[in-house]
Amino acid sequence: MKPHPLLAALCIALLSACGSSATSRAAVQPPPVADKTCAPGADAVQFSGSVGTADAKTYRMLPFNVAPGTGRIELSYGWTDKAGPPSTPLTSTTLDLGLWDQHGYRSAAGFRGWSGSRQGRIDQQQAPVFVQADSAERGYLPGAIEPGVWYADLGVGASSPQGADWTVKVACKAAGGVTPADDPVDRTHVARSGPAWFNGDFHMHAYHSNPKAPDWDDFIAQARAAKLDFLMVTEYVTTQHWRTLGAVQRANPDLLIWPGREVITYFGHVMGHGETPHVAEFRHGFEDVKIGDIQKAIKADGALFQVNHPTSFPGPVFANFCRGCEFQLGDQIDWNQVDTMEILNGPVRANGDDLGVPITQVEVENPFMTTALALWDHQLRAGHKITGVSGTDSKGVDAVADRSRKGYGSSATSVYASELSRAALTQAIKAGHAYVKTRGVAGSPSLQFEAITADGRHAIFGDTLSVGSAETVTLRTTVTGGMGQYLSYYRNGELSLVSATLPGGIILPDGVPLAVRTVPITSDPFVDEVAVTRNTATEGPLGSYWRVETRGLQTRTTLGNPIFLKAP
Repeated sequence: MKPHPLLAALCIALLSACGSSATSRAAVQPPPVADKTCAPGADAVQFSGSVGTADAKTYRMLPFNVAPGTGRIELSYGWTDKAGPPSTPLTSTTLDLGLWDQHGYRSAAGFRGWSGSRQGRIDQQQAPVFVQADSAERGYLPGAIEPGVWYADLGVGASSPQGADWTVKVACKAAGGVTPADDPVDRTHVARSGPAWFNGDFHMHAYHSNPKAPDWDDFIAQARAAKLDFLMVTEYVTTQHWRTLGAVQRANPDLLIWPGREVITYFGHVMGHGETPHVAEFRHGFEDVKIGDIQKAIKADGALFQVNHPTSFPGPVFANFCRGCEFQLGDQIDWNQVDTMEILNGPVRANGDDLGVPITQVEVENPFMTTALALWDHQLRAGHKITGVSGTDSKGVDAVADRSRKGYGSSATSVYASELSRAALTQAIKAGHAYVKTRGVAGSPSLQFEAITADGRHAIFGDTLSVGSAETVTLRTTVTGGMGQYLSYYRNGELSLVSATLPGGIILPDGVPLAVRTVPITSDPFVDEVAVTRNTATEGPLGSYWRVETRGLQTRTTLGNPIFLKAP
């Protein structure tokens, strides 16, 4: 997500704004009748129409008959705003493009691709997107071109106030070729044996998400440079990479490649970490399509369900600019079935180019991290045990000099697992055995967070200890590589006034140790211990929870998942 410079102050001022509720708009409708035929040697089929603000966040199915003998289908499209005030990034039109085949536009088998607004634009002199038996454009699926009714899918992401006129063209051509056999990753692959902390990026776009994205060799090279161990390859909407990454995994056996899919709705973005062959849907609000059903299907296929950048660019003012970036579907999903949530998306050190501030050399802590942390704490207090993770959202197109700040692995999530395999990581992620390195593996401290009871019971990030309301528990935090930074403790989402004695034994006159909000990290490694109890007045169904963060002068550098103290 990259805002326009005009958004500077407005972006930060509206962090707390709320978006409108998003609900399904209509019941299932009969498929539109195809009265146009696309055939090799014939003129391209053309559709045209207009959209206005009332059409925003909807989809139009454009049917066409594919004649026998067709071996390749090409789609192109474009739009022009109607006469009126010049559009700005806050008011401009954005239309998206996809394709469904003869199996229908409500069937996972019928999905043939989605390119959003990135490709096939006539008004930007882009080449058409295409599908044929042996190949397809990025984001689209190769396969047999069968006769029947196909559908161009026109998504109305946003409309300018005056509306826009649009055109979609479909050309059918003769072509041969054989559909390549699927070559998926081995889901049981063990990249490394034995327990360890493994570092991953939970939001990585690659070849199918950007026309200029790197090839798979470059993708792997960038990930290795960032010291990543597991790679969550989450392309926009498409499923094509699931079918092809086997060779990449075999060539890199020490890494774990974990294909997934970012489900881009116009009301919020979520992730399915893992292949989900029974659901290709992403169009919340189209007919009876609902995000809750998408969530159930993702979970039924065994994938992890993640909420992405939930508080980024909030409120209706950004509806045209950053379509669906803020998660507005919180009342339509089961939060108990949310496995992970991005508490950091994009760079932790955000500059003017990232936030739309004209002074591009100034870097500040990403303001959307603060609001995402607040939402995460709210869900934890409400009783939803969700693991906080980070995702760079990188497309792999960042300048080499900027990759450490915003490229793959510029933030990373460290997960303690019994081995580097999908099964072991899934178990560890669900358990919350993880913390976020906001500046990547090399640029962030390493963190250990433990809780020990008087009778010797032990917990780490994500674990729960049963303790009485007056029982004391020792929290032990070990920070490596954080000299000169500060350690903070949070109880039930509140920055805690923990008891600690300052260097030199300085105490208050009444003999009570000075209560401090942050602890300076004065050695490497640095070990801090503090005695804590539950807070029954503010705890929720999960009990009282404690989490820790480290901070440098400019930004937070680590974000820990909590340890829970719960009544027996």
